[in-house]
Amino acid sequence: MLLQDPDVLDLGINELARQAEMTKSNVYRYFESSEAVLMDLLVEEFAGWHADLGAALDRGGKNAWGVEHIARVFASTIVARPLLCRLTSILPSILERKVSFERMVEIKGNLLAIRQRTAQDFHSRVPGISAQAFDQVVKHALPLIIGLWPLSHPTGIAAQVIEQPGLQSLRYDFEHDLEHALLALMRGMTQV
Repeated sequence: MLLQDPDVLDLGINELARQAEMTKSNVYRYFESSEAVLMDLLVEEFAGWHADLGAALDRGGKNAWGVEHIARVFASTIVARPLLCRLTSILPSILERKVSFERMVEIKGNLLAIRQRTAQDFHSRVPGISAQAFDQVVKHALPLIIGLWPLSHPTGIAAQVIEQPGLQSLRYDFEHDLEHALLALMRGMTQV
């Protein structure tokens, strides 16, 4: 359901149970809240993105050995997963609020492992930048996604306002802006 419409994130346990053709009590056996369901889905999306990222980097041939290519592939593979972007954009404000400490430790550990593998993948392509530096780039990509996704997809009045003459410079292009921000971060790492 969420893959068909990534913006349908007001998913309560009742609706989830109905869609899964399960009783509400059965859903609660596996998940403590609808936010926990979405957090698990977020981890799955990031794991899928990591696989897509690796395949795209491998397709780059000789061009895959520079920060420009890494930034371009990072942004293009992230934008190809709108559900991942939407879930990431609501991670701190909504998803993390109704998940137990134990569950959050597990989820954060899984996300950290993906981040560290991604940093190592980048380092193997650009050995002049340490895996630790790339880890910081990937760490800072998260708040970029959290902020850029909703800014790039305004709704209602906000969408109408940025169409007004003189206000077009307030528009964001998610893929383009993410790529340039990541490239700036990576170039900064080469200066350290």
